[in-house]
Amino acid sequence: MKKENATTLFFLTRSLFFGLGISLICKYTDKDTYIGAIIGTLLGLLIVLGYRWVINKKNGKSLQQIFANQKVVGMITRILFLLASIILLTYTLLTYKTFVSSFLLATTPVFIIFLPWIILLFYAAFQGLPMIPKLASALFPISLILSLFSIISVFGNFDFANFLPILTASPSNMLMCIISFAGISAFPGILTLHMQPNQTKHYIFFYLLSAISVIIALLCVNGVFGEILVNVFRFPEYMVLKQVKLFDFIEKIENILSVAWAFDLFITSAFSIYSIKTLIPQRKSGITSIIIVGLIAVIIDWFFDFNYVYELFVYYALPYVCLIFSVVILLLFGYLLKKKNRSKST
Repeated sequence: MKKENATTLFFLTRSLFFGLGISLICKYTDKDTYIGAIIGTLLGLLIVLGYRWVINKKNGKSLQQIFANQKVVGMITRILFLLASIILLTYTLLTYKTFVSSFLLATTPVFIIFLPWIILLFYAAFQGLPMIPKLASALFPISLILSLFSIISVFGNFDFANFLPILTASPSNMLMCIISFAGISAFPGILTLHMQPNQTKHYIFFYLLSAISVIIALLCVNGVFGEILVNVFRFPEYMVLKQVKLFDFIEKIENILSVAWAFDLFITSAFSIYSIKTLIPQRKSGITSIIIVGLIAVIIDWFFDFNYVYELFVYYALPYVCLIFSVVILLLFGYLLKKKNRSKST
């Protein structure tokens, strides 16, 4: 059977950095952020290796078959996995709404902002795993070109003095930066547990490529804004693109370049909806998943619409939630798969 590239992981790894990860870890370590990000990538790589181990151990089995192996532990794992998918969908929709309403459609009602986006998400999600990896493969070269162009364009505005002196962050802040980067980069990859081994070619390569692109984005943000201005903006990775001019006279192209981040949000949201649809009871799963997504959209509109207190809670709590969910679900999958192997051997 022909193996498919794990291009989807490239988009998943980057998705939680837009609007959250970059500004948060810059807040912790300022000019030393890239150091914490590199170490965080290595820690996140351990979690991603755990995902790949689970995928390979599935041996073609569906998640439902694995959950049925041990009813109690299987049910707990299924519920936690479902919650993880809901968390990912909630954050990506919240980021999309906040970004569009802040920079693109400031006076447009949230309903109008959400409706076309969610319709496209449902179309992609309900097509299932054959659709999502194919869509990721099609969007990957566009995203890579946009990212490379952004980096090259912004690099001319670098001030290397913004990185000096080095190693000024406290050990506690550096630790928080490492944990945050690892959790934020690795957590969305949990959705790939739905995949089969033939869909994960170059799995580690795409995680590392995605993480490196985020580290370079961190360098661009810090190199242009410095440690003071980088903590002023909610979306510093978008604001830094405002410095880009094409041929020194074409301006306002940041909206085009930021499409690369929109791809990350779209792929992760669509995969999250697919995961929710798969993990809930299969009878009327389509209707149930539509209701869940609708409730998430309403909650975002009611509780997070210019409510800074709730946004701050998400801002600081999500990295630790990401790391805890990743580790706990991996341990539960490890238990289920080892139990299955023992039962086969006996």
